[in-house]
Amino acid sequence: MTLMGQGGRAPWWAPVDVLLDLDEDYAQLLTLLDRRTAFRAVLERLTDEIGVEIAWIGELEPSGDVRLGHAVGAQTDVLDGLVVPPGIGLGGRVIQTQRTHWVANYPVAADLTKPFSRQANREGVKGMVAVPLVHAGRWLGVLYGGDRAEGSYGDLTLTAFESAAARAASAAVVAERTRHSAEVAVHDERRRLALELHDTVGAMLFTIGAGVRRLSDDLSHHPDLQARLETIERQAAEAAAVFRESLQALHAPPDAVSLPVALRSDCRSFEERTGTPARLLVLDDVPPLDASRTAALAGVVREALLNVEKHAEAQSVMVSVFRTSDSATVAVYDDGIGPPDTAAEPSGLGLAAVAERLGRLGGRLTVGRNEDGGVTVRAWVPT
Repeated sequence: MTLMGQGGRAPWWAPVDVLLDLDEDYAQLLTLLDRRTAFRAVLERLTDEIGVEIAWIGELEPSGDVRLGHAVGAQTDVLDGLVVPPGIGLGGRVIQTQRTHWVANYPVAADLTKPFSRQANREGVKGMVAVPLVHAGRWLGVLYGGDRAEGSYGDLTLTAFESAAARAASAAVVAERTRHSAEVAVHDERRRLALELHDTVGAMLFTIGAGVRRLSDDLSHHPDLQARLETIERQAAEAAAVFRESLQALHAPPDAVSLPVALRSDCRSFEERTGTPARLLVLDDVPPLDASRTAALAGVVREALLNVEKHAEAQSVMVSVFRTSDSATVAVYDDGIGPPDTAAEPSGLGLAAVAERLGRLGGRLTVGRNEDGGVTVRAWVPT
């Protein structure tokens, strides 16, 4: 399967941000895979290249405020942990407008509502720029830069700030997705171990218990031995119960990763059955889903993979899962021959059944040809 479609176009599932023309420094930034380290790298580059004396970032809080931190070039700790609400100060203005703003002298700026003048005076900041941190429409916080003298900021400087903000936002999202993928991998391995232990240790405990019961029946004429065997049988049963509880805890991933974990397992099973590579691509952190939605989306993928196995003659398969503002989506993309009558609506009993299940949850299933000549099955449910 190619990542680019016919004519060099990106397939529908390829996110725009991963198709950026990356320069070497930006590529290195995205390999840091740690939000704090990536932020610091962006801020250090900002102070070196633009020449601002201090730079820091305010990260979005669930409340809608931003919490300041990650300062480079600071002489005090007054910025660390400072919370800025919408509408308050320069950053608060950016939160409200989601546009870039700057002031020549922050402590005396007359058009700011109750600015944090005391903190600015302690740090010695006068000139200040604040830029929104946004990635693919997702609001992440504010990037700040400041100088210890009055000054104005021209278009070239503001463009450089906005470029740095875009890099910081992309690095933060990549780090978040990498952390999420690592969590999925951990829980997938835990589930695999749970199944393996169930088939080995669990079977052994069952065999031990059954053997003790048979031996106890054979020694019914030896009360002392029988009593000892009954004790052993009871202990084996207790051990088996504790073991089952441990397996359940090991097997069940948290809601935030339950769908990707299930899809990884389905992809692995498909590869083992067919020998055809099946890659799972988690394009974003998936919001926690209830059991019915997780089961519905996993059922779509399972049925689509079964159809690929039976009909597609594919060389590779891509399973992707991602979110939008109000839904979770899965897609199965193959590079096979595709059915001759692929339509926008699902056909066949299997896909029709999962489409009906999705419909009961307010979701939808579509099936269509893709640019590699195969089929894309796509399903979404509201979150």
